[in-house]
Amino acid sequence: MTRVSDAPLRGGNELGLLKNGPATYEDWLGAIESAERWVHLENYIFRADKVGQRFGEVLAAKAREGVPVRVLYDWFGSMDVPRSFWDELRRAGVEARAVNPPALREPLDFLRRDHRKLVAVDGTYASAGGVCIGDEWLRRSPETGLPYRDTAVSVRGPAVADLERAFAGVWDQSGPPLPAGERPAAGDVPPAGETEVRVVIQEPGKARILRVLELLMAEVEERMWIADAYFLSVPTLTQSLMAAARDGVDVRILLPATNDLPWIGFFSRIGYHQLLEAGVRIYEYGGLMMHAKTNVADGLWGRVGSTNLNVSGLLANWELDILAEDRSFGSEMEAMFEEDLADAREILLRRTSGLIRRARLPRAQPERPISPAERQIQRETPGSGPRAVATASRVGNAVLTASGDPLRTNESAIGATLAAGALVASILGARHPRLLAWPLAAVGGLAGTLGLAYTAQRAWSERAAKDASGGDDESTGSPGASGL
Repeated sequence: MTRVSDAPLRGGNELGLLKNGPATYEDWLGAIESAERWVHLENYIFRADKVGQRFGEVLAAKAREGVPVRVLYDWFGSMDVPRSFWDELRRAGVEARAVNPPALREPLDFLRRDHRKLVAVDGTYASAGGVCIGDEWLRRSPETGLPYRDTAVSVRGPAVADLERAFAGVWDQSGPPLPAGERPAAGDVPPAGETEVRVVIQEPGKARILRVLELLMAEVEERMWIADAYFLSVPTLTQSLMAAARDGVDVRILLPATNDLPWIGFFSRIGYHQLLEAGVRIYEYGGLMMHAKTNVADGLWGRVGSTNLNVSGLLANWELDILAEDRSFGSEMEAMFEEDLADAREILLRRTSGLIRRARLPRAQPERPISPAERQIQRETPGSGPRAVATASRVGNAVLTASGDPLRTNESAIGATLAAGALVASILGARHPRLLAWPLAAVGGLAGTLGLAYTAQRAWSERAAKDASGGDDESTGSPGASGL
């Protein structure tokens, strides 16, 4: 595990599960308000809404006291935040940096996003998980009363040093480096409990969490329960899940029924069939959103973090996950999963005359169509996707929940939507060719421009490296170029 995760096992920690936005915000704000030496905050989404304003006020107040306050926010995830919000924080003394904004010298770097959610204070407290800073994490379903589900974990003990090291890695890439006094070593942080913890620091191209999950799937003997928000699994992980289920492991995946990125929910269901046929059990949470990124294996290995099980999370982003090896913490996580499964519906299959059909079994709770009120809340969520795609997905969701054969009905809806889209595009192309010609020309022009810019930047980097070595360097590598 140490080799595949590149994360040492730290003993002497105390972990606390933080379930949903309200509990997480209370813990984070309390830690920030008690800070005496520094505050480090890193989050993919930092909105300027009521929750964001509350955090801004606390951070600004702490900076005015003379405590160093440093904030990292992802340029893309927080792009709807007005510049005035950040300017006000900076005037109060907060040092705020945008991670990986667009740059012509690295035109393909926009694929790499800082998707972490981290708070670290004084080298004694840290917290990570899936919770962003925004009002939607306080919402509840108007129909079921179920909350917008997410999970974070608080950490005290030597593992805090590893979380601080993760923050320092991105901070150093975004401007002048972090002062040495704000980089605690694990040996300098006193023990706070008995839990053994690994902090898996995911960086673009490293695939550390993917390797961890594949190792766990090979090692697990009884149970592997997973919660994920944007499940578009890569082939190797999918095969691992299916192989474990065929071997008799109780593999369960908990996903959202209403996804705040509707197109991901739309395509996620395409992969249900092969997983269900292999014996994987799939559940869909009945609240507004299942945003947690967690898993627990055999009640021993418990993961809470920011990594979604898709290509971006597993390969392209900066992510951060806490992996505990502790029976007590694993038991807490399994109890949390059981509570969530009680608020979810299970997707079931049976075989009849060689065909796959919906099992005629008692329906899982909550069994109901997705209400117009819930769809309206998801439609109003910032960054929830283009209207046309969202509409198509919501129609598919409504048909899925109302049907007596939900999986096959959803697949039919997907096929019908794609077929109808192709037909409409063909008709428009035949009657009004310019409607398709201009978008295609724009895409081609953008691709060509980015390609030329990348080639020019690569050539410049190679020439600079050759000049620096006195003209004797015959290698064709490009020290300045980076990719996934």
